[in-house]
Amino acid sequence: GPADVHEMVCLLRDSPGEHCRPSKVSAMFASRACRSAIMIGTALTKAKMRLICRHMGTMDQPWNCPHGRPTMRHLYDLAPREASGNKDTRYMGPQNA
Repeated sequence: GPADVHEMVCLLRDSPGEHCRPSKVSAMFASRACRSAIMIGTALTKAKMRLICRHMGTMDQPWNCPHGRPTMRHLYDLAPREASGNKDTRYMGPQNA
């Protein structure tokens, strides 16, 4: 509507030569990204997990979805290893934790 046109004109005026995206379009992309995302509880193969981690490694901000929800979960706490003087923070599996 008219408000969307006004927003686009303001974006173009304030940022000439830059990529401009109206807020409704950004919200639509964010919604679509979350709907197609892997949901909590979805079983993944190790190969799929590796692929996801590789893809997240290419992102500027992989720790949040477009809505701000966290996309990562800490699976290992390094504090006990560091507190014991062990500076080797490589993951050695649950048997060595």
